[in-house]
Amino acid sequence: MSKVLGMLLLVMVLSVMVVVATAQPAAAQAQTSTVASEYPNVSGLQPFAAETNYMSLAGYLKWTAFKDQQVWLSTAEAQHIVAGQKTESQ
Repeated sequence: MSKVLGMLLLVMVLSVMVVVATAQPAAAQAQTSTVASEYPNVSGLQPFAAETNYMSLAGYLKWTAFKDQQVWLSTAEAQHIVAGQKTESQ
């Protein structure tokens, strides 16, 4: 009987470990794309100026995306989006 309970406990622990290892934060699940057109276009703004609240363009994009869409972008994602917006505007 104790061997059966031990095996059952082992299966349960391993199942929980698999779920935890494959889980993603809610923001990562909600956001599957970093297409530049999905976010406010910041390519025409001056970085570190009053119009960007004295932030870099990536920082300003992160802030506005969170404020407007409740999506938190990583710095790398925001930089990628800003670069894409600059390319699109040329």
